[in-house]
Amino acid sequence: MKKVLLLTILFCAVAYAGFAATTWDNNEFQRKSRSLSLQAEEAYDEGDYDAAVEYAREAEENARLSAEYIEKMLARADAEKKLLEARTRYAWAEQTNADRYFPAAMKEASAYISQAEGSFADEDWTGTQSAAEKALQALSSVREIVPLPSQYIVDKWDATRDCFWNIAKNPAIYGDPFMWEKLYEANRKALKRPGNPHLIMPGMTVEIPSIEGEYREGIYDPGVEYEPFKKNDE
Repeated sequence: MKKVLLLTILFCAVAYAGFAATTWDNNEFQRKSRSLSLQAEEAYDEGDYDAAVEYAREAEENARLSAEYIEKMLARADAEKKLLEARTRYAWAEQTNADRYFPAAMKEASAYISQAEGSFADEDWTGTQSAAEKALQALSSVREIVPLPSQYIVDKWDATRDCFWNIAKNPAIYGDPFMWEKLYEANRKALKRPGNPHLIMPGMTVEIPSIEGEYREGIYDPGVEYEPFKKNDE
């Protein structure tokens, strides 16, 4: 009976050891389990079955503790990986000026990342992963956006038919020709004849004022694909 019990316990210990060998197997519990298993075999060979059974039971217990430790480390690694993914995505979003274009998403993601970091410090791996995944979900709508232009260089009439009307009609400017007066008022003093909005000269730099609080930067480039300007009521 003792032999059967011993062999059963040793089999369980080996099973635990097999699982532990996949990763993080060189931990204190697994090392102790291996040492106790050897002692159990030696005691068995010497005919000291009581000692062999006791060693085997201790080996099994340490193998179980090793498996729990490995499971914990795997969960920690998964949580750490997900948190790093969320931090990396957030850092990228910051570099693309997402705070200007997606302020709500950035604020939500920042809160979830802070929550994930707190959970990680508390060794709550499930909570860490959950909060990090929510941060990534909040950032899923964030994309890189080219700023709308703040200036426009007037070209020759024959080439582009540039005038305040047509410039205002450009989707990257206002997408509405009737907004030409905004351009005229902002650039009146730069005109050769300030009282004549129809006389704009090639090479003139037209300033494009922000009218809806939109962020604008740089000179208009016809080769760049801008997201169309939208009024707040659209």
